[in-house]
Amino acid sequence: MSNINNQTQDFYSIKGVQDLSHETAAAVSGGAALELYDNDNFGNLLVQTNEGTGNVGNDVNDRVTSIVVNEGTWRFFTDSQFRGVSADLGPGRYANIGLGIIPNDSISSFERIG
Repeated sequence: MSNINNQTQDFYSIKGVQDLSHETAAAVSGGAALELYDNDNFGNLLVQTNEGTGNVGNDVNDRVTSIVVNEGTWRFFTDSQFRGVSADLGPGRYANIGLGIIPNDSISSFERIG
């Protein structure tokens, strides 16, 4: 409830105000649980997302070099449909995934696991 100018009003009674899930709110506000970049040190943003995918598509496939995990734990796979070599990453900034996490430029699918 809000009390503006001594008038009490329920925010949900205002047209256009709605309760959003945490994932939807993050996407609407410009935040994303996961960010994938083409270059090391977070250069050339490829995608921001709150959802996994069994096939990242041609624009992203085998191009990911750095990752930012803002929320959750994610599993990344070298092949589509959640197959191949995998690695799990929790919240953090990974400037170059090729340094022991998963081969650089090899991600083809990913999913949120936690």
